[in-house]
Amino acid sequence: MFDPSDQGTPYTAIKGVMHLIYAIQNSPDPGTGIIPLVEYAKNLLGPKIPDSIIYWNLGNQNGLFGGYPSRWDIAPSIAFAVIFFILAVMHLVIFGINFSRGHYFWITFIWGLNACMKVMGFSMRAYWSYDITRVKLGLASEVFCIIPFVIMVSFNLILAQRLFTWRHPVGGSRWLFWNFMFALYGFVCILLVVTIIASFFPYLYFLSYRAYFQYQQVVMATCILIIAYSLTSIALIALSYWAPTKKDENLYTYQPWWIESFHPFYFVQPFAAQKAEETFMKRNHNHRHAVRVIASTHHHYNVVEGLNNQRGDLKHNKSILILCASTLLIFVGTILRTIVVFQAKPIRLDKTVTKPVVMYIVWGLFEVFVNLLYLVGRVDLRFYRPDNLPPKVRAIITAEQTYYPSEDEDEDERASFDEDYEAGPQSLSSDGYKFNNNVSGSKPPYPYEEKKEKDDNESEFNF
Repeated sequence: MFDPSDQGTPYTAIKGVMHLIYAIQNSPDPGTGIIPLVEYAKNLLGPKIPDSIIYWNLGNQNGLFGGYPSRWDIAPSIAFAVIFFILAVMHLVIFGINFSRGHYFWITFIWGLNACMKVMGFSMRAYWSYDITRVKLGLASEVFCIIPFVIMVSFNLILAQRLFTWRHPVGGSRWLFWNFMFALYGFVCILLVVTIIASFFPYLYFLSYRAYFQYQQVVMATCILIIAYSLTSIALIALSYWAPTKKDENLYTYQPWWIESFHPFYFVQPFAAQKAEETFMKRNHNHRHAVRVIASTHHHYNVVEGLNNQRGDLKHNKSILILCASTLLIFVGTILRTIVVFQAKPIRLDKTVTKPVVMYIVWGLFEVFVNLLYLVGRVDLRFYRPDNLPPKVRAIITAEQTYYPSEDEDEDERASFDEDYEAGPQSLSSDGYKFNNNVSGSKPPYPYEEKKEKDDNESEFNF
């Protein structure tokens, strides 16, 4: 067993005992196997392990974002647990009011659960601070701090996707784009599982230096991929500024016209969405298959229901600022955690970004600010996309006009012929039909059978 960072340190009794234990375990890396080491120590020395043994082994552990807690961490951990509990209640209250009014924005519910996980993470960290040997509790605390972080990145990407679809409804509604986004969400779920396993495996088992280094490389790779994943939100926001095409401008969009304001204390009228869905039973095919986008009066498209000044000025300048600010703050946290991972130093040699105060700023203060942006900015209104129309509405098939008269029209025509014949043969032509100088050409006046224009939605796109 060789630890390069251990050179030059005095050979104490604790160091000799630990080297003996490492020799029994086939000389693993001293930064691995802390959980079995704690069990060995408690079996040999009792439930109270001497501080000299604890701190010697703690110094050999890999650098952790936020470091390993001490009694100093109790107060800030409890404070942030209380703050996130309040935020969780606020998210769930808004979701409950919206749900009771038929306004289903499930992302608010996820943010409530996300804040609950932060409460659990900081509460566990506070409890871990009393006894650093509770390593399993510490690992659970890290899980409940990392998962909410990835969830916020993912749902910011969903909001950016809705913003992009509002700006570019043609590209944003294509199956290729949707399948790519679903594949991306599935990929990040796998990435999260790999990150947790690769990060925690060295704590659970003794590993050789080579195996330990390979696990560190896996975590480094996942950090780079998470950075790239965070950049996809920024890319979609940037693409939203790209000028819409003519096809975007001519495509029908279904916006929630019943949302009249983005005010922090505004709520939609009860079951306004369901009442709007009923109106589609009387609409044509293009309206029922229009692309569902977020609400705005600042648009360039054909809109199913009139967006007029009575709805207020619902522009998305502030929505973009909310999305940019939250994405930037989350991205800073991703960069700092990546720096810690790439340093790959024992905690005793790293006194910079592994300090607890950095973690409390990034995973605490920044995320509190992002949640406040979501609540005060009323993201549940700004990024609400109408639900799918009910099956009974989607199943309606609109009748199309043709050149060929229906049976009722044939009967009406024969009745008209009989009346004209009784009025006198002078009103008929030689072939038995009325003269009508107002109709030119042989084509009957059915305008819906005209050749469709290029810009017609139904001919240009497959809904």
